[in-house]
Amino acid sequence: MTDIKRQKLKEKFIEAFESTACNVSVTCKKIGISRNCYYDWRKQDPIFEEAIVELEESLMDFAETMLYKGIKEGKTAELIFYLKTKGKKRGYVERLETHDLTEREPIQVTFVMPETENE
Repeated sequence: MTDIKRQKLKEKFIEAFESTACNVSVTCKKIGISRNCYYDWRKQDPIFEEAIVELEESLMDFAETMLYKGIKEGKTAELIFYLKTKGKKRGYVERLETHDLTEREPIQVTFVMPETENE
């Protein structure tokens, strides 16, 4: 592949990457390259890497804006998510509680086989 063709593909990738919400697989399929090729470009081309990071950061900014909008509208899921991630210092965390089962009676499980027509 010539350098000019590679550069054009990179430019097409960057345009498509934004339109696919930064989905690597979909963008690779859209422009006809492998995921390995994409990752090689990221490693070898600092300008390409910078453009990709900028698009990913832009998408994150958008998501944070939408989350904030949901919080302002009082949407429960958004409020819970925010408190679980940003409110940990205030006790908004999920905990898995376990109990010591050694002091309890063992659980007995009985399997009952259904009767068959031959019996």
